Amino acid sequence: MTRSFSIYLDFLRFFAALLVLFFHSKTIYDPDLVIFSFGHEAVILFFILSGFVIAYVTETKENTLKDYAIARMARIYSVAIPAIILTAALDFTGFSLDPTVYPEEYQAWDYAPIRVITSLFFVNEIWILAIQFFSNVPYWSLNYEVWYYIGFAVLAFVKGRKRWIIFAGICLFIGPKIVLLMPLWWLGVYIYKSDYLRNISVSLATALLAISVLGIYIYIKYSIGKWGVDYLEELVGAELRKELAFSRHFIADYYLGLVIALHFVAVRGLCNHFLYIFDRIERPVRIIAGSTFSLYLLHQPLLIFFHSIFNAEDLSLGRYCLILFFTITSAFLISLVTEQKKFVWKRWITNAVEFSEVIITKKFGVHKR
Repeated sequence: MTRSFSIYLDFLRFFAALLVLFFHSKTIYDPDLVIFSFGHEAVILFFILSGFVIAYVTETKENTLKDYAIARMARIYSVAIPAIILTAALDFTGFSLDPTVYPEEYQAWDYAPIRVITSLFFVNEIWILAIQFFSNVPYWSLNYEVWYYIGFAVLAFVKGRKRWIIFAGICLFIGPKIVLLMPLWWLGVYIYKSDYLRNISVSLATALLAISVLGIYIYIKYSIGKWGVDYLEELVGAELRKELAFSRHFIADYYLGLVIALHFVAVRGLCNHFLYIFDRIERPVRIIAGSTFSLYLLHQPLLIFFHSIFNAEDLSLGRYCLILFFTITSAFLISLVTEQKKFVWKRWITNAVEFSEVIITKKFGVHKR
């Protein structure tokens, strides 16, 4: 991967996190702008980007199961555990300050221990479960992505036919909701690994870029996302469509996923030929991208918390902008001790794994050769 394309991917990560933030901020103030309507679409971009990046790191860095597992746990838990603690604290404090800013659908605080445990083990969305983690609605996507990591690890590091048996068992355990969006994540893996797509000409890259932009325009212009949900309801009925929860968009998501994949291929192809195209924006992009995961995973409870501080029945545009500013700034500051310190978590997890290996070796007499 060229440095220019890496910079572009970091920019896309932060842009996608902003789209999700804007989408959820409409619950407190709606500026009635098109860009505030693509929260779910941004998650689909995240899934494809995640598959692409995982394929890259396993080829270049994390080429053993142990290295891969430690790196993924450090990446996820360095933000997920603080997010669980902070969501609880923010919800409790914000609701105490002004309960009116918490709509009923965000007051998911009953059976708190169950919500915490399922969130720690990322089983909130398996099969018919739909366990919201307090006010933190965006946490749902992590319950998908972690299982994609696990499935990839099985296929990448387990040898022989048994890997397919284990993979099928994982799919059976997580259920249809998570499996329905899995092809989009694997699409990211495919476009990274495809030798043909890695080495396209400038003319083809330019054409694919134009097609991808046109595809996004069509998606927006003709409300493909809404059409997909409505069509699914015609096929399976309103009740089953509701049970699919965040996967109910999957028909339109497949179209959008192909468009995003074409865009990735096109920009990577151009970056291969124009090596320094994004170099001038590298520093600011790397800085903001370093807070992306924290911004994504904490923006919802932060938004409502700051709304409770600026409690006002009719929120003005100025106060709304202040809430957005404090939310983004807080997420950035939190990231300094979460995702930007994931190397500390990695060291802790590595030490724990090595200690466990010593204990197992002593107890069962298993020796490495």
